[in-house]
Order: sequence, then C-alpha cells, then structure tokens
Amino acid sequence: MIEKLVGMLGTDDLTEWETSFVQSLQRRLADGQVTALTERQVETLDRLHNNHFA
Repeated sequence: MIEKLVGMLGTDDLTEWETSFVQSLQRRLADGQVTALTERQVETLDRLHNNHFA
C-alpha cells in the first residue's frame, strides 16, 4: 500500500497533508520502522489507499 501511495508523490492527486503523510511513511519504510505505526496511522494509511485505489 505504501509503495503505491509513494508512486503518487509529485502528482496533484494527493493533498499537501497526504503528501507529507506518505513521505513520512516512505521514510519509515526505508528505515524498517513500518511495524511501529500506530493504530491511527494504519487506519489513515488504509483510508488513503482505499480513496485512491479502491
């Protein structure tokens, strides 16, 4: 899911806030910290993914 959203960076499809959130997820993924996401972050990730890919 994160990689799909990262692919949208630099487009007009993400809001400024969504871009910032996806960039933070991208950094966490690169650092191997994805498993440290809070429940709310996971819910937000799911919502964003569903909004753009469902």
